[in-house]
Amino acid sequence: MQIDLSELEKLVDYSFKNKDLLVNAMSHSSYINEIRIETREDNQRLEFLGDAVLELVVTDHIYQNHPDYDEGKMTKLRAS
Repeated sequence: MQIDLSELEKLVDYSFKNKDLLVNAMSHSSYINEIRIETREDNQRLEFLGDAVLELVVTDHIYQNHPDYDEGKMTKLRAS
């Protein structure tokens, strides 16, 4: 099954180089299970990576902008 994501590319004004990776990123596991496609990967591995990247960015922001916060306070802020 070929998925056309050209409308998404127009909307975000960006042409993705790796269309397969884009399709993977847009494929939620519940959708894959619902339509019973066994050959397509879902986005869970990419979600795991993205979560780690976001945590790093948020951690750096908190660390740089709140020099008066101790570890506990920074951890609570990051968790929120």
